[in-house]
Parts: sequence; C-alpha cells; structure tokens
Amino acid sequence: APAPAPAPAPAPAPVSAPVVSAAGVCTAPITAIDTSGTAPSVGDGTPGSCTEAALRSALASREVVTFNCGAAPVTIHIASEIDLPTDRNTVIDGGGRVTLDGGGTTRLLRLYKNDYRTNRLGVTVQHMAFINGKPPGTGYVAPNPNQPACAYGYADGSGGAIRVRDARLHVIDVEFRNNAAAAPGPDVGGGAIYVSGALDVTVVGSRFYGNSGANAGAIGLLQTDGRIVNSVFDGNSATGTGMNYAGGAAANCPGVGHYGQGGAGGNGGAVAIDGEADADQLICGSRFVGNTSNELAGALFRTSNGSARRTTIDRSLFQSNRARQGGAAFILNSSPLEITATTFQDNSAVNFGAAQFSRGLLKMENSTFAGNEATHGVGGALLIEDMGANATIRNSTFANNKASGGSGYFSAAIFGDIRFSIQNTVFANNLSNDGNTPMQCTWDPGYGAGNFQWPRNRVAGGAPDYQCVQGITFADAALGAIGDHGGPTPTLAPAANSPLRGAGRDCPATDQRGVARNPASCTAGAVE
Repeated sequence: APAPAPAPAPAPAPVSAPVVSAAGVCTAPITAIDTSGTAPSVGDGTPGSCTEAALRSALASREVVTFNCGAAPVTIHIASEIDLPTDRNTVIDGGGRVTLDGGGTTRLLRLYKNDYRTNRLGVTVQHMAFINGKPPGTGYVAPNPNQPACAYGYADGSGGAIRVRDARLHVIDVEFRNNAAAAPGPDVGGGAIYVSGALDVTVVGSRFYGNSGANAGAIGLLQTDGRIVNSVFDGNSATGTGMNYAGGAAANCPGVGHYGQGGAGGNGGAVAIDGEADADQLICGSRFVGNTSNELAGALFRTSNGSARRTTIDRSLFQSNRARQGGAAFILNSSPLEITATTFQDNSAVNFGAAQFSRGLLKMENSTFAGNEATHGVGGALLIEDMGANATIRNSTFANNKASGGSGYFSAAIFGDIRFSIQNTVFANNLSNDGNTPMQCTWDPGYGAGNFQWPRNRVAGGAPDYQCVQGITFADAALGAIGDHGGPTPTLAPAANSPLRGAGRDCPATDQRGVARNPASCTAGAVE
C-alpha cells in the first residue's frame, strides 16, 4: 500500500436520504426466503414478549426464526452478542417490524467457524434493522512516539452489528444504522458487518446509514467473495489514520496483531475489501452518498494482495464522498476492473477526486465522471496507472471536474498512464489553474477515434492544451446539466446541436441509461 501522509480528518458527512433509490436496478442474485408458513418463535403477540431471552432461545432451537410482537414496530435490546450455529442454515426474518439494538455496548450477532473458506452454511437475515451495535475493542497497542511509523490501535473489535468467519451471510432488506467497529487500528473495521474467510457474502436491497470503523465504515471483507446489489450507503465513515502498510519504515515494527506493520486505518468509508484468496467482487445498482475516509477511498476500497481479481461495478452511483486520496474509490490489482453505466459525481479528495485505479485491466463503458475535485493535488477525476495496453474506455463522459489547487496541480480529468484505447469519449470543461501543465489529461495521450475535448486552450495562460487522445476533435460538446435523464444514474445529455451526435463508431448496444444505440453510429459520450 502507498506510504502514509498526514492529513486533517474530513468533517463527518451528514446522514441524508439517498439521492437515487437503489430498489430494483439490478436483478438480485438471491431473494428473501418465504417464512409465511412458519409459526412465530419469538413473542406471543405483545411487544413485551419479544425479548433478548426469547430470541436467544429461538435461535438455539429453530432454523427459521420469526416474530409475533404485535402490529407496531418493536425494538429488542441486546445486552451481549448472540452466537449463531455454523453447522446449519439459519433464517431470521423480522417481518419489517423488528429492530435489534446493541445500545452502543455490544455486537449483535456472531457466526464464527475456525476454518477458512470451507463452509457454505450460514445465516440469512431479512426485513429487519440492526442499530447501535458496538463490540469492545481488544488488543490495543498505544502509539510509540519513538517509532511514529509503527502501527497502533486495536487488533480486534470488527463487525459492529454482525461478525462472520467461514460461513455464508445473506442480507436482504435490512437497515444498519449507527453501528461502530473499534477505532483506530490498521486491520480492524466493518462498522456494520465484518466477514473473513467466507465463500459467499451477498447483500441485497439494504441500507447502511451512519456506521463507522477504523476501516470499512459499513462493510469489511477479508478474503471473502462479496456481492452488493441494490443497496444504499449513506454517511458512513472510516475514522482511522495512516492506512495499513508493510515494509519500509514499518519493517521492524512490532505491529498490531502481526509484525512489520504501519498505520492505524482510515481506508474505505463505506466498504473495504482486502486479501488474496477471494474471487469476484460485484457492486451493482448501489448508491454511495456522503461517505468519508481519512485516507484511501471515501466509499469503496479494494485491494488484492496476490493474483489480480475481478471487480465489477455496474449501474451504481458514487456521489459526494470524500477522502484524502481517491474521493470515492481506491481499487488496486483488479483484472478486469469492469465499470459500466456508473456515475461518479461531486466526490472530492486532496488527490484523485473521484478514484484511483492502479495495476490491473480497466474496462470502462457508458460511465460518467462529473464535478469531481482534487482540492490540492492532481487528477480531478481519476488516477489511472499500470493498466496495460489492453485497457479500454468507451463511450464515457468526463465533464466539469477540477484540479483546483493552483500551480503544480493539474490533470483535471485523468492523471497517469492512459496509453490505451479510448473510444467515443468526451472530455468537457475539466479545468485546472496551472498554465504550464496538461489541463485535462496528461502528456502521453491514448489512442482511438470518435473522441472530443473542450476547451482547446488552458484557462490559465491560454496555451493549447495537451490532447487526451491522439487526433481528438476539439469542439464544444454542448452538454447540459447533470441530472435525471432516464435510467438509474445521473447523466449529462448533449444538446440537439451537439457535435457528439452521430460521431461515434463501434458503439455499445445501449447507452448509460439503457437506451438502444446503433452500434455502427452513435452519439459520443455516455448518453445517446
């Protein structure tokens, strides 16, 4: 991981209503289990009968647990975490009326098997809420002023609401609010959910509001295959600092939990995924709004420590997330890294306002980067590095991004190595304040056809700007404001007289909204 750099912590993001509903955008890989034929095992029809003791008893003896607490919503206060069996499947169905509350003193559920990536049995939680879960942090190591590069903080205390190891976890229509993992710490995290060594974590149609942890404000996955579909992440935060890294100045550090470790977290404001044994990771139809991290990735952090792994981001929105580096996302060693029909809007960071994509194979199509900002660094929208000659960007739009720090800060759209195919893509009004460096992209252009760039000259100093793509057409794209133009994510639509219309060749079958295109001749950019 990159070496740490000190930075002031971002102010906490407000918890707000999701900008766009995530319901039904993508086909869910799992659906809720029908429990209608199961007699309730918790409660006798009165709120007072739905207690922690009754829930514990039901979970110990029943594979399907439902509730009969009366017609009104009920909150069950949990005094200490509940262990679930790992040798069978369990279903907990709250019927849309049950909330489990940890009171800020305990984790709510734990499903723990000492093996690693062996078990396909587990738990399904559906139609309920988990709030105020907070396990005690353990294994604390204090900062050593004589070894400032060394890791400090808690070794454990992950999974504010749910902690899983080597078991299946399915989460369907569940709300997680104000849960917290321990902080700080280099490896601790998962304000709502933390899972290690599992073969299947699938989250569908769920909401995560105001959760926090040293890393992974909402969901932390370690060497775990994950799918997050049609879900909302709003106002979650990674509150650690210094990241987590090995080697260099940390090579001889005692570490926290293991030797040779530096940093105390701060990665992945909403979701953090780490490890080398996991396989594919899928984010589809989900919304990441107003999440923050003190270090890398205001919303989504993913790194594969061994072989490159597949990461797919489809029809999702990343809006108003903040970090020190990679305002919305930091993704390392993903091959392929598939980004389709996705919008990165109004994210900000010191460096790389929307995202940092490093080492792998980028395949981006029908996506929009708009209004992102590098506040005191380079890459107003993106850093792209070490992606190889087979990477592609096709029919995407980069508009109104900024590298606003002044002299020495530039590349308001893309910073880094983009010597690969870029097709039918628009670079419009991405602005920096340095007259001596590339304003929109970098010195070495990509190659391709059907691309547009504007303005022709840098706003600082007036010299001709570098081309983002060899032979690019300099013309005003005449894009309107970003907004709802149909489809699941915000987009920018070209005006009726835009030169983008009909300029694209070898086009995707649909645009970002799902509107059909003529593959032989289409509008350049993300919107037909």
